[in-house]
Amino acid sequence: MKYPKLFIPGPTHVSEDVLQAVAHPQIGHRTPEISDLIKEIREGVQDLLYTKNKILLTSNPATALWEMGIINSVSKGILHAVNGAFSTKWAFVSEKCNKYSEIIDYEWGKGVKVDDVDKLLSTGKFDVFAMVHNETSTGVMSNLEEISELLKDKYPDVIWLIDAVSSMAGIKIEVDRLGVDFILSSTQKAWGLPAGFSLCSVSDKIYQKSKTCKNKGYYFDLMSYDKSYAKYQTPTTPSISHLFGLQYILKKINDEGLENRWNRHIELANYTRKWAEAQGQSLFPELGCESYTLTCIKNDQNWDVNILNDKLLDRGFRMDRGYGSLRGKAFRIAHMGNIYFDDLNEYLNTINELIPEIK
Repeated sequence: MKYPKLFIPGPTHVSEDVLQAVAHPQIGHRTPEISDLIKEIREGVQDLLYTKNKILLTSNPATALWEMGIINSVSKGILHAVNGAFSTKWAFVSEKCNKYSEIIDYEWGKGVKVDDVDKLLSTGKFDVFAMVHNETSTGVMSNLEEISELLKDKYPDVIWLIDAVSSMAGIKIEVDRLGVDFILSSTQKAWGLPAGFSLCSVSDKIYQKSKTCKNKGYYFDLMSYDKSYAKYQTPTTPSISHLFGLQYILKKINDEGLENRWNRHIELANYTRKWAEAQGQSLFPELGCESYTLTCIKNDQNWDVNILNDKLLDRGFRMDRGYGSLRGKAFRIAHMGNIYFDDLNEYLNTINELIPEIK
């Protein structure tokens, strides 16, 4: 069976060479070979994130790392910026972890505003602030620079948690310069790998804070990673296939060059935006908050996206038809990871050919 090329924002297209890397024979998870592999991956991720922080590799979806960030940091309360489906779910996880939490509730399509964060943090009720950098449900990318300046200047003791699931490895994020304490991602988006594996950068500040937190359980407790971390291993058996995939992807990223990779994603985003405008469609995110890894487009022309998707499937592509309440009202085009200009151009040209049939 031939599967369609994915232009949905996760899981994203996994190219044949990456699939071959993931199919590497298994090795023992307590061997010198695995330690060499994990050391190489950690150092590669540190370079990609411009950080000296610890890098944790975990065999679970990114949702699990939401919980890890929460239980290792919150003592007083956590403030969540909510501007889409995934930031909403993260706030829900805080409630399920029995942490005091409040939200800054934004209309979908809006970015996180620094003045709103300042107003709530000034109450002194929160020792943690959590936000989604690139809200996949809406294609909104919030400004990290402004938040960084605020936290450094006025709230240096507040722990900063960032979900970068659909931005890490596609958008430049200088973790140490920004002062990010905990930033997480998973492999099925801009990393261009199969789903089921996640990673995070952990600052010394959150690491020290974790030592004072209680009722953390075992698997998500940062202290559980200490012994194995020093040996370049993991506390439990990892997904070894994903580790070989990460090793391969990091080599591809190094060959491409970091700046070239960031610029590629910007160029693909700009190309997609111009294409949408040429079709008489507008962008869903507010001006200045448009993502570089996916484009969320208002369906101003009332295209029947269900019919369009069926026709695209016949041509070998799968499209996104809008997330949740936006189904049919907006649609998203992913242009991250293993998607290059020729891939995107072929996809958009195919849509152009089909437009007369869906109006």
